[in-house]
Amino acid sequence: MKRLQDISLYLFALLTLAAFNGAALVGLICTRQLGRRFGLYGLIDNDTVGWIFSAILVIYAIALGLIAVATWRNASAAANVASQEASQIPVLYRGLLGYPQPLQNEIKGVLVRYLKSIIEDAWPAQRRGEVTEEGIKDLLELGHRIITFEPATVGQCVVYGEVMRSFNTLTAFRRRRIEAASYAVPKSLWCVVLSGAALSIFASYVFNIPSLLVHSLMTVLLASMIALLVFFIAATDNPYQGANSIEPTAYRIALHDVLEFQ
Repeated sequence: MKRLQDISLYLFALLTLAAFNGAALVGLICTRQLGRRFGLYGLIDNDTVGWIFSAILVIYAIALGLIAVATWRNASAAANVASQEASQIPVLYRGLLGYPQPLQNEIKGVLVRYLKSIIEDAWPAQRRGEVTEEGIKDLLELGHRIITFEPATVGQCVVYGEVMRSFNTLTAFRRRRIEAASYAVPKSLWCVVLSGAALSIFASYVFNIPSLLVHSLMTVLLASMIALLVFFIAATDNPYQGANSIEPTAYRIALHDVLEFQ
């Protein structure tokens, strides 16, 4: 799956369609030959098969739809938490304007270094599927410098409170982003998806359709629809991994914003 995540979405979609349709057509041809040889198709009532086939498809469609919605929600949540963490950095940076010099510039330098470490180190590691603690030293140093500052005036007390609130929010968003890096469809659920696909496609073989061309066309339509949904689940699974993962655009914007204040 990791190798598939490293190719483009268009090629991934074409490969998924080709794999499902190829396997479906090979299975159809083999099943029809066996059915004709043993006279099984003469025992089939298409009306009865249709009812059973419809029940199988409805159950599988509901399960597949719920899984697809869950993966999309995970991907959206992962993108949202990254955006929230990135947007909190300029807020913290502006709050530091109330700190005295040279402490203000020192803390700003640590914050910029932390932001660059996310873009240059943490994000590439996430794409490789690695849970990294890159930037944690900078974050700890940032917290230490912020907390150990002793306000001397009422105004500095207000600034100190706002900066602490922003720092705690940033830390919470960072923790949520690291947790989101592990969002993935469990292997047991992938077994359900693929087994259900095989069962649904195999059920289409049971219909007694004299024309191989018509039977193949119906099977391809069914296999293509299932393949597209499976592709969608695979493409939105592991939102921080692979070539098609979430980009650190929000962090680049945040870096541009903070550098504009310098």
